[in-house]
Amino acid sequence: MTILTSNLWHKLDRERTVAMIDGVRRDGDHILFSLATSEAKCAKLPFYKNLLLYRLTNYASLPSFSFDYLGDGKTYFHLDGSVTPIYAANDTGNLVLTAETVVAYVSFFFNHVSGPDGDIHVIADMHDHPVLDTLDLYQAADLSAQFQPPEVHAGANGGFTVRTTLFYPGSLVRATVDVTPTGRIEVGDFQMLMTITPDSESAKEAGFSS
Repeated sequence: MTILTSNLWHKLDRERTVAMIDGVRRDGDHILFSLATSEAKCAKLPFYKNLLLYRLTNYASLPSFSFDYLGDGKTYFHLDGSVTPIYAANDTGNLVLTAETVVAYVSFFFNHVSGPDGDIHVIADMHDHPVLDTLDLYQAADLSAQFQPPEVHAGANGGFTVRTTLFYPGSLVRATVDVTPTGRIEVGDFQMLMTITPDSESAKEAGFSS
């Protein structure tokens, strides 16, 4: 099973950076980036063929800011926090979901889509997610006793069902994520594991509270 924990970024050379800045022009994003003050890089994702994850960073502003995209080097889908660009990228026919890659796709999806109640994060590893640093010793022990790694089951329609632990605004839950062959996602069948105090200092430092 492939777990998406971090991306191996590769910096684009000058020619490819210019081409990328020009490629995002139709979205209006090009006015925010220039060759002199920006950096472009890309990373391969295990569930896409012919599409890479791109990141454009503007270092001229304080603080600096970055935009992420899915693209093939010519067409770019700006990951704006909605499902629209991911679904549009999937519809190009470049999504390849398998039992080995579907958990990584679900993690990527929630990393780039904001839910109506806040961000959702897949907890695929008990020892590899910032939100776990916000737990006290008793909560960590309780979660350790309940934690189960993601379970993947093939669906009758060619999709997958993933049963996994999620950080769901203010809570850790066990939930079922249904993934269609085209990457559409629905979440349900929630089982509460524990509530995380939303105003704890450790949660604020980790970026998981308002």
